[in-house]
Amino acid sequence: MNLSGKERSFEAQFRKKLSIWPKESPWPGIGVCVALSWAAIYLNTLPFPPFTLSSGQHPLSAVLLALLLGILLCNVMPSTTKLKLGIDTVVQKWLPVGIVLLGARLDFYDLIRVAVQVLIGAAVLIAIIVAFTHLMSRWFNIEKKMGLLIGVGTGICGSSAIVALAPVIRANNEEITYSVGVINLLGVVAMLLFPVVGSLAMIDAEVYGIWCGLGIHATPQVIAAGFAHAGDGQTAGEMATIVKLVRISLLGPVVFVLGAWFAYTQRQTVYIDEPVRYSKLVPGFVVLFLAMALLRTLGFLPEVTLHLSEQFVFGAGDRHIDLSGLLSQSGKWIITCAMAGVGLSTAFAAMKAGGIKPVILGVLSAITLALLGLGVAQL
Repeated sequence: MNLSGKERSFEAQFRKKLSIWPKESPWPGIGVCVALSWAAIYLNTLPFPPFTLSSGQHPLSAVLLALLLGILLCNVMPSTTKLKLGIDTVVQKWLPVGIVLLGARLDFYDLIRVAVQVLIGAAVLIAIIVAFTHLMSRWFNIEKKMGLLIGVGTGICGSSAIVALAPVIRANNEEITYSVGVINLLGVVAMLLFPVVGSLAMIDAEVYGIWCGLGIHATPQVIAAGFAHAGDGQTAGEMATIVKLVRISLLGPVVFVLGAWFAYTQRQTVYIDEPVRYSKLVPGFVVLFLAMALLRTLGFLPEVTLHLSEQFVFGAGDRHIDLSGLLSQSGKWIITCAMAGVGLSTAFAAMKAGGIKPVILGVLSAITLALLGLGVAQL
């Protein structure tokens, strides 16, 4: 068959699209994440401890339960390969949306005030943790690159910081994989311990939220621990999210400074396999989170009452709608699903090889961060 030039061009483009078309469906992974989130929500309402205390409080939030259920399933199942596409979709695309929607409940000016106050404390903490981890890695005779990766993972935002710094210091895959494993493991431990300590010490919700935002490794772990505050999980969770986003905003400057310092100490020019776009190190959802809070503050997310007539299919009456509350609750549900996905991605198999010294280094760094973070939060 003789084809025209346009027809051949169309066929070539069509074949190219077919070649990159995903061979697996994301829906199984998405379905499992949604199922785990609903299971977590149900468990959270069970009328007996540890899900519901005699006081009516729920010490294990649905967000935290979803993450724990995901971790349990991930490390019990033989393989989650067939779920990976859907899990990645939920974690990478849903979680930022959920965080943005949380901004619908917040006052923009209070948010900015808190962010400015926290910024200096967060910057000092990151500098101390990175310096401490570097010095301790020399004392433990751990490779400098491994020490820096664990330092930024502890000080800023877990795996994301490690992945961002790795090409700048030319870390190899083994160093990246092992440091990510250490940080994820210790982040999960911190996520479980913070609510217990907060409850025993009766730490105020706002102080507790700031402490979680400053002292826990990765964003999902911070959110899960924040909403697990026994007294006022909503306030603590929102405060933890704000503080964590402030820490994330410092990722770009920290990567730039560490990259320049590492090149100087190696007496070489900065070499990066792939160019690092420092402007991209501050995620867009941070800006959208602020924008959502601004919309709410300016009254663009109002509370309205609908006066429905008898012709309405569900009957006459007044229906009150709080748009900001509706958006923030939707965001919390999306985050719960995303936490299940994070749990399903948390396999500790990478911890089998690599030695105990980096784990000890990570533990010492995490303890130092937690203690200093609590001190800053109480200020």
